[in-house]
Amino acid sequence: MKKILSMKDFFVDPNIGRAESLPASAFVNLEFLELELGTIFAQTWQLAPREGNSQNGPAALKDSLQKTGSRVPFNLLGQPFFLQRGQEGSLNCFPNVCTHAWHPLVGPSSEGGAIICPQHGRQFDNEGRFVAQTGFEKMEGFPRKSDNLRNLHVEEWGPWIFVSTGEPLASFREFVEKLQQSIHGIRLESLRRQRVDSEVREVEGNWKQHAWNYMDNFHIRFVHKGPGGLADAIDLSSYRTELYKFSALQWAYARDEENGFAHRLLADRFRDPKDPSKRVFALWWFIFPNTTLNFYPWGVSVNVYMPIPGKPDKTLFLWYHYALDEDKFRHRNNTWLNEQVDAEDIEAISLVSAGAKSGFAPRGRFAPNEETGPHWFHRLVYETVSSKNNRET
Repeated sequence: MKKILSMKDFFVDPNIGRAESLPASAFVNLEFLELELGTIFAQTWQLAPREGNSQNGPAALKDSLQKTGSRVPFNLLGQPFFLQRGQEGSLNCFPNVCTHAWHPLVGPSSEGGAIICPQHGRQFDNEGRFVAQTGFEKMEGFPRKSDNLRNLHVEEWGPWIFVSTGEPLASFREFVEKLQQSIHGIRLESLRRQRVDSEVREVEGNWKQHAWNYMDNFHIRFVHKGPGGLADAIDLSSYRTELYKFSALQWAYARDEENGFAHRLLADRFRDPKDPSKRVFALWWFIFPNTTLNFYPWGVSVNVYMPIPGKPDKTLFLWYHYALDEDKFRHRNNTWLNEQVDAEDIEAISLVSAGAKSGFAPRGRFAPNEETGPHWFHRLVYETVSSKNNRET
C-alpha cells in the first residue's frame, strides 16, 4: 500500500524566526515527489522543452510553429503533449493522446490539414475539436465533450513557450509581471539562441535542492569564493533579495562597473542615486516552482530544474542560453563565470543530496537575515502541496 503522507510532517512556519526547513523526506521520498507532480507541477507554468530527442530547443520549437496548422510534439514530466498553431495565430496545447483508444496523434512535427489518428483515423480540427471517425456515424449522444481534445493553458513570451497542464495557481502574467517590469529596456524577442554543451543532463539531487541552492545567497561567499569566484565579481554588500507571490529576484552591483548593465536596459530603481557609476552585475529571477531566468549584460541563461518521475533524488537540468550581445556572450566565462558557477553548484548539490539520504539530516533553521529566499521557497512548496490536498496543519 502507498504511504499516506501527513502534511503536519512538512509544515513550514510562515515566521522565519520559528521556521524549520522541509524535512529530508521531502527530498528523497517517492511518495512526496508523486504528490508534487500532482499538485505543484499541475498548477504552475512550465517551459515547453525541446522536441523529442532532437537538437531543437525552445527557440527552434517556436520557430517551427509559425504557420497555421503547424504542430510539434513534446514530452513534459513523462507526459506526451503537442503544440498546434490554430486559426488567427492562436497557439494551442493538447495531450498527444487520441480520445478514442489513446494512440499518439502526432509523431514528427508537421504542418497543415486535420489531425488524424494513425491508429483508427479519428479526426480533429486545428482547435482540437472532434470532426469525424468512420463507424461512429449517427451514434446517440455522440460526440461528447470528452471526444474533443483537452485544450491546456499555453502562453508565448519572448522566445519561450510555457504551458500549464492543470488549472494554474494564477495567470502567467502574475508569475512574470515583476520580471518584465525590471527589464524594460530589453526586448525578449531580440534574444538569439546560442547552443552550448550540456544543455540537458541528469544530475544528482532533488529538484527542490537545486531551487533551494539558487535562492540561497548565503552560500556564495563559501561555495563561490575567491580568488576568481562570483564572490569577487560582485559587491556582496549590495546583494538584495526581493520576494513576490510567485517569483523572486536576487541582484547585486558589479565590483567592476564595466561588467555591469547599461542603465537604459533596466528599470530606474536599480540605479544608486548616491553613486550613478554603479551598475548591476546580474538579475537572477526565479519563477516558481523550478524555472530561473538569469539576465546578464551578455544575455539570458535559463535554468529549469525538472523532476524526473520515479527518481526523487535526481533532476533533469535544462540549461539554455540566449545572447543579447554576442561579443560579450563569447567572453561570458571570463567575466560572468557562467560555467564555473554552474559546476560549483552542481558539485555542492550532489553532496547535499547524499546528506539528505544519509538518515542523519535534521530539519534546519533559517538565518533570518540571510535566508529569506530559501524560507520563501520552502513555505511556498508546503502551501501549494497542502492546499491542494485540503489538509490543514
